[in-house]
Amino acid sequence: MHVPPEGAPPLIYTLLVFVHIFATMVAVGLNASYVIWIIRGTKDPASMAFALRGVKFIDDYVANPCYLAGGVTGVLMIAMGKAVAPFLWVAIGLYIVAMAIAYGVYTPLLSRQIKTLEASGINDPEYQMLAQRSNQVGALMGVLVVIIVLLKIFEPPLW
Repeated sequence: MHVPPEGAPPLIYTLLVFVHIFATMVAVGLNASYVIWIIRGTKDPASMAFALRGVKFIDDYVANPCYLAGGVTGVLMIAMGKAVAPFLWVAIGLYIVAMAIAYGVYTPLLSRQIKTLEASGINDPEYQMLAQRSNQVGALMGVLVVIIVLLKIFEPPLW
């Protein structure tokens, strides 16, 4: 059990921990499903636009808001007195980088990929380039998220 910091209301702190962990689980799980959606679309090119619009919908309205909820609850737990160990500072920094990439790079790239697919088709060189870049950015964000989760689970003494 997550023991609340001294002076923090136990019920509120425990609810924050629950929302923090649950929102993060939902976000990470949905992000992992993007690979499945995209592979299915690749195997059936006629469904690729549907798959990408599905990924975009989930990303915009569920996964990214869940990541934001995880960030807000994390800040609230710190405000309630949770100690911030070095591993947590690294995780927070990686979270900020991942969110910047998500909103600043991946989301606009995915929108452009969908528009290019619908305008020019799956075999268009620009679409292929955007799809490759989108996969690379998605993989980078996936690595960042896995590192964050590893830091949170193992709490390594970094310095």
